[in-house]
Amino acid sequence: MKCLICGMEISLKSINVNKSAFLKSNSDSIIYYCPFCGAINEYIVDGDKMDLLSNNKLNDVELKIIEHAMKLEIFNGDFYKQASELASSKEIKDMFSALSRIEYTHARIHQKLCEYGELPLLNKIDYKRYQNDEELLQQAKLREIHAIHYYNKYEGNIENPNVKVILKELKRVEEEHISLIEK
Repeated sequence: MKCLICGMEISLKSINVNKSAFLKSNSDSIIYYCPFCGAINEYIVDGDKMDLLSNNKLNDVELKIIEHAMKLEIFNGDFYKQASELASSKEIKDMFSALSRIEYTHARIHQKLCEYGELPLLNKIDYKRYQNDEELLQQAKLREIHAIHYYNKYEGNIENPNVKVILKELKRVEEEHISLIEK
């Protein structure tokens, strides 16, 4: 199996690698989400179908939007990574850790789209000022809302049909993250 959004191969061994980041759990009989990027099962296919990341030519406007989206996803991945270390509850630690890996996968999707060499290193921010799990969850929600607003703001500027599909699905994943955080 393969995810058309992130291009990752999915095996039964990998279906639950980020299970703490999903509202429903994948199983041997049904896969709800790509375990790497969170795309829904309609983007998971058997066989050699080409993923949506391949052979995309971006214009200058699209390239700028995708490069910024890549940095936004890295920023969010960095937050979740630190939040997973700061959280008290094991359940929240696990959720933040899984969300971090998914956000970094989103950044790598953007990296592939804009044919960027390596993911950029962003300035590290210290999140220790958030004193408890509730504050970390509130910050997580704000980051997801910001990502959704970003995708909404620029979706009309994207002409490439494959990139439109990818960004729409990544936005849906971010919306689901809010539901998970609020749970």
